[in-house]
Amino acid sequence: MATVYRATLDALAARGPRRTGITHIAQVAGTNRPFFYRNWASPDALLRDATMQELKRLLHLAREVPGPLPPPRCLGVRRVVRAARLLREHPVVAAMARTEPALTYAAVLRPDTLWHRTAQHWLTEHVTAHLPSGTEQDTATLAVLTTALPYALIPPEESPDTTAERAAVDGRLSQALHACLGLPLACPD
Repeated sequence: MATVYRATLDALAARGPRRTGITHIAQVAGTNRPFFYRNWASPDALLRDATMQELKRLLHLAREVPGPLPPPRCLGVRRVVRAARLLREHPVVAAMARTEPALTYAAVLRPDTLWHRTAQHWLTEHVTAHLPSGTEQDTATLAVLTTALPYALIPPEESPDTTAERAAVDGRLSQALHACLGLPLACPD
């Protein structure tokens, strides 16, 4: 399945979500159309499964924060900033923003999607777990998700100095997340 998911993601990055078809994915994966229809109920089911697998992979990577570890509460902020950057710089997110901006809009504003719920669960587990379970934790998790999504789903512009732009975007998101979580605006390293 990994080869099929990789082929699906490559096709999404090249063509965008609306122009990615089973025939093209089958060619890239080196298989045939009947294989897809035996394993997935529809093309949308394949796209959902491949992108969900990739989201989970990126969120897992985001837990590994490079450099010296900050205090536990600030670690959550670093994880969210890293997750947002991994998503923002992902070729599928760039293709989605370029070819289907309405999907980006829906991803930010529709909390009933599987991707939204997965991100919210990850945040609850790895960022707001220190808060009392219930309304306080749910509210903080939603605030963090709502703050981070635009940073995660709007890809960077092509610019000559992406390092400076990346640091500036990460810094703004970090400050906003600190405010959402009631933390000091800067964490000690």
